[in-house]
Amino acid sequence: MDQFNSSQIRNIALLDHEGAGETTLLESMLHAAGVTTRMGHIGAHNTVSDFDPDEKQYEKSLYCSTLSFDYNDLHFNCLDVPGSPDAIAEVMTALHAAETALICVDACDGVKVNTRRVWRLASQRGIPRIIALTKLDAEMADFPTALEALKAEFGNRCIPLYIPNASSSAFTEVYSVLHNSDANAETAAAYEHIVEAIVETDDLLMERYLEGDQISEEELTGALKEALLHGNLFPVIPTAAEHETGTRALLDLLSKLAPTPDEIERIVEQRGEPVSIHDIKGFSGYVYHTESDEFVGRISYLRVLSGSISAHDSFINRRSGKEEKAGHIFRVIGKQQQDISRAVAGDLVAIPRVADMHACDLITDAATDIKLDEMKFPMPMVSLAIRPKTTKDDQKLGTALHEFENDDRTFHVHSDSQTHDLVISGMSDLHLRLILNKLKRRYRVDVETSTPQVAYMETITGSVQGVEYTHKKQSGGAGQFGRVVINVEPLARGEGYEFVDNIHGGVIDAVFRTSVDKGVQSAMQEGVMAGYPVADVRVTLVDGKTHSVDSKDIAFQIAGHKAFRKAFKLCQPVLLEPIVKMSISVPQDHIGDIMGDLNSRRAQILATDMKRNSAIIEAQAPMAEIQSYQAQLKAMTRGEGSYTIEFDHYDVVPAAIQKRILNPSAND
Repeated sequence: MDQFNSSQIRNIALLDHEGAGETTLLESMLHAAGVTTRMGHIGAHNTVSDFDPDEKQYEKSLYCSTLSFDYNDLHFNCLDVPGSPDAIAEVMTALHAAETALICVDACDGVKVNTRRVWRLASQRGIPRIIALTKLDAEMADFPTALEALKAEFGNRCIPLYIPNASSSAFTEVYSVLHNSDANAETAAAYEHIVEAIVETDDLLMERYLEGDQISEEELTGALKEALLHGNLFPVIPTAAEHETGTRALLDLLSKLAPTPDEIERIVEQRGEPVSIHDIKGFSGYVYHTESDEFVGRISYLRVLSGSISAHDSFINRRSGKEEKAGHIFRVIGKQQQDISRAVAGDLVAIPRVADMHACDLITDAATDIKLDEMKFPMPMVSLAIRPKTTKDDQKLGTALHEFENDDRTFHVHSDSQTHDLVISGMSDLHLRLILNKLKRRYRVDVETSTPQVAYMETITGSVQGVEYTHKKQSGGAGQFGRVVINVEPLARGEGYEFVDNIHGGVIDAVFRTSVDKGVQSAMQEGVMAGYPVADVRVTLVDGKTHSVDSKDIAFQIAGHKAFRKAFKLCQPVLLEPIVKMSISVPQDHIGDIMGDLNSRRAQILATDMKRNSAIIEAQAPMAEIQSYQAQLKAMTRGEGSYTIEFDHYDVVPAAIQKRILNPSAND
């Protein structure tokens, strides 16, 4: 279908923990829908959704891909969202574009850390959740056991709408619990339980059911859809995608139960007031993904929020304020693109060759000025300092990193003003390796990498008064002269720097007092102990002397600089280190190891929260102690641990560690 209305659209985000089989399930759906003539396989590097060279190399989904296809007179837009915890930004933007979350759970491995995370994110956005129990044909798979594990994790609201004929290699067919023609001993046993779960969500149906009325399949399906919309029930369907077992039933289930774009409320801001997107008549769209294609160039993937957009229409990017044009509109299935003339509200399409388009941009027609709530993405946790191997690649490096930062909201680039490193930060070592792979493949830029320097600072813990320094220089002509007397004292942590002019009687001209301030700040930026910037000090200029001929700006800058260095050394100086706040999620059986490891890293445990099989540990730790924490956490938890960090404050470095930092050669 090229043209259809919003009620025919079903937008589905497939989410899982890495390895749960969502890409294979999508391949199965495409084949069952007649889109492909044969199923692709991850190991053969020929799946429709994993088309990026990195995905073929690593044999897993790394980037969100869009697959649009038709089934039963409906138009499906399915998003294959990577299951790695590193790809959390892709999950967040995909849920902003979809109305249904299809959560894939491996029948053998069960619910994992990232399964819980994507479930929580879908719940926060009010997105209905359907569970596909995958790989039920695996050797150790058992449907009743897997279903009980789902209920233990997400509650008894997980209800199986289909029952398998068997588990493991004998699994070849599914039967509908609600559909009478599929009735057998197993479905009959499940029927009453499922009916009770559904009618409990509808008071009128519950009353009729208790009075002995027969509730029709259509009525039950209608009530189930309402319960799904409001997060009261979560349908479960068993599948074995490699053999397409349960795939057509899944497509039928999504056709019946997945909400249309109009059935999920989205609130936007217009003229300072919250309004429903369904009340917006003009065009608006949300950019949920951007990437650079080696042949097509920049491609922006768009969810049409309201109105419609046609090829060659102009629009305003509300972030940049620029007017742009949609030269083409593509319907996409992986890397395949089909030109269409128009996209309606609710559709997911792609617009090529718009250079200045970022993930999460809002675009509208000129008359539709609305705002979306800004999403808060997790802070990147792993950093590398990089430099091009050849100076001629400097400009290409900057251009490439800027592009990657625009495409990925969890990839950051900054030039550290203290250490002078160019630092890239991402969610994991793999995340940064993928960035460097793209850098080499697309831009032909090779870089050298190193661990970034920790941004230490220097400060004082004592005070000193009346520190004097006189700068005199004679060189035949006009000389230089400046005498200053200063007091130096510490400020509270985080207060920075304060310069107090306490000169009376004009012993130093006003213009030269500013010069003293400049000299002090110059010394602070250079550092005194080890070359780290100085923070949290107050400098008071109390006395000095001016020469009528030789005094000038540079003389008082030098005098201020030298006086501060002299005073600083008398004020019991110490190093400060950045302290970060950590939130660590681990399986409960690893909590003892994690606690012990955190203690060895000088961390302070703030709180622990036990949630079913997992534990959340809140802690503070020095940045210097966790620069390689991700790899070690994964090793300790067999890949099940994850964490987030954010800067919290600076604190004094312990004396023994400060000694090692200031005298690194003594550690050899």
